[in-house]
Amino acid sequence: MNVERYERQCKVIGLTGQEKLRNSSILIVGCGGLGCPVALYATSAGIGKITIIDDDIVSLSNLHRQILFGENDIGLSKVTVAKEKLLQINSGIEIIDINDRLNVNNADEYISGHDLVIVGCDNIATRYVINDICCKKHIPYINASVLGDEGAITFFDITHGCYRCLFPDIPTDNSIPLPDNVGVLGPLVGVIGTSAATMAIEVLIGNEFNYINKIFTFDSKTLRMKAFPFSADKHCNNCSI
Repeated sequence: MNVERYERQCKVIGLTGQEKLRNSSILIVGCGGLGCPVALYATSAGIGKITIIDDDIVSLSNLHRQILFGENDIGLSKVTVAKEKLLQINSGIEIIDINDRLNVNNADEYISGHDLVIVGCDNIATRYVINDICCKKHIPYINASVLGDEGAITFFDITHGCYRCLFPDIPTDNSIPLPDNVGVLGPLVGVIGTSAATMAIEVLIGNEFNYINKIFTFDSKTLRMKAFPFSADKHCNNCSI
């Protein structure tokens, strides 16, 4: 490990913390507005193994918020471009790009073996799949989302509850608004994405206690972040708390 590279960071988390990052493996689900800043700062921080999964290609409408991509990348695989650019930032880590969509059939395979999962995809059903597999595998994960001018981040660990404790069932109608319909403020995904990356670093070095049983929300109109407590559902059939 090049200590000079992480000198400023080591003054905060110490060499022991930096070693923990180097020996950690994370999975980023979604290489869009949220996944890009998470991947960028996870790479810069020196997390040793970063896997990114997404089956989408870069489009013009992505460029106002997906900071790893430029006009020359339009039409190319997001994960392929991301891997190339991230390795230019830090060649001392491992980047694995998976050009696929995570679903109920492959989630077990893709999630297994990671220390932490960061979820930045738009698909609601996929979030439930990730939650269920992470509970089954006892893998903690961070759920990040943005809609319009508001965003939220939540850390889930099976020992303190899961996504289904808050939202037991997948919505069966179209009542849940999505970014494609409502829109999203470009810089806001950066705020939420970098906050998720910060949370990931703290979790990987053992400081997750600050995030347990809290939903963090951010309002871009007021620039205020709030923390709302939640409790595990003792009757949850998924995490069995």
